[in-house]
Amino acid sequence: MKSALISLTRNGADLACSIGLALQADVFVKPEFAAECMEKYYKVSIKPIKGRFNEFIGDIFGVYEALVFIMASGIVVRSIAPYIKDKKSDPAVLVLDEKGVHVISLLSGHLGGANVLAREVALITGGTPVITTATDINDMIAFDVFAKENNCVIENLQDMKYISAELVNGGRVRFYSDYMLDRELPENIMKYDEDNTTGCKYVVILSNRTNIEIEAEKALYIRPKNLILGLGCRRGTSKEEIALAVRSFFEKNNKSMLSLKGIATIDLKMDEMGLLKFCSENGIALFIVQRDQIRPIEDDYTTSEFVKTKTGVASVAEPCAVLAGENARLICGKTVYKGITLALAEEEKIYNI
Repeated sequence: MKSALISLTRNGADLACSIGLALQADVFVKPEFAAECMEKYYKVSIKPIKGRFNEFIGDIFGVYEALVFIMASGIVVRSIAPYIKDKKSDPAVLVLDEKGVHVISLLSGHLGGANVLAREVALITGGTPVITTATDINDMIAFDVFAKENNCVIENLQDMKYISAELVNGGRVRFYSDYMLDRELPENIMKYDEDNTTGCKYVVILSNRTNIEIEAEKALYIRPKNLILGLGCRRGTSKEEIALAVRSFFEKNNKSMLSLKGIATIDLKMDEMGLLKFCSENGIALFIVQRDQIRPIEDDYTTSEFVKTKTGVASVAEPCAVLAGENARLICGKTVYKGITLALAEEEKIYNI
């Protein structure tokens, strides 16, 4: 986690540097303390705070994944207030006193990781982590934390509040999953049973499928990043053509694009501009599979002599999808669009609840 520590006093600067050394984080201090801190903590990246403090916070707010302030909480609240957007994008924000006695998780406790970082920093300072999120203090499952720890994305984060409120107020929710879990569900979370939907207003759904029929007032959709899309294409295929084919393919197979972990193709296509632009503009990872990896197993998949004459391997999309994943299996075979071939593999794993 890319982190920065910020302090306004000499004692605070000393604590910031010691934490920064442990976390390998950048440390910002007032200019008059910078030289002595650099001399004492020569292994730490120490930088002077420049300009007006509020403007300085605005400059770094979107740069770091975590901001750790060593100062009064009131200063921090007033400084970060103009830059707070939403829990999906805001950095983790911690506040410490300059002795490190209290380590307060102030912002983005779950998705931003502030609660976890508060516990880590408290171990460094010998202080006490101060965590106020209701699910944590009541030792309940927080599904935004579940999603983050299991490499998932919450599709409708705005409905998360209904699930959390139901649990912390003594209610129960149902849980639907297409995958294995590492342990039994706690008492306040019941396995979804389509033959018995009474007793719970809310359901949490863990699936990459878009065609699940659930009866509930509210359903929270958690999309695991477990799909690898294998792709082969004609040279010069545009990003628009790829986008149209990919979205049509996912819609046809009732799969959520949010579950796409990445696109896999052969080394011959590593410079395919349309593919590179499509991945870059949509924040999609691109996995390159060497043709030498495919040749020993190509007969296990749908083959084409024409493809072999062009690429040197008889199959591209299907083996690429499987080989690029971790413990992946083919779930949607070769599908041909205009100049584009697609296939889909799903990674099999056990989810930690």
